[in-house]
Amino acid sequence: MRKFVGSISTNVVGSECEFEFEVEDNATEEEIEEAGKQAAFEYVDWGYNEELNKI
Repeated sequence: MRKFVGSISTNVVGSECEFEFEVEDNATEEEIEEAGKQAAFEYVDWGYNEELNKI
């Protein structure tokens, strides 16, 4: 297994977060990137709301 450390942050001071993830020894760059994204999203809550026109 290969071990990586990733990080995520926003434009808000103090929002930085590091995380670890592992991939198989023979993982491709695409597999490493996908594993990193999946690991990062374990730390992220997000959503959206539709803006309705109010008159």
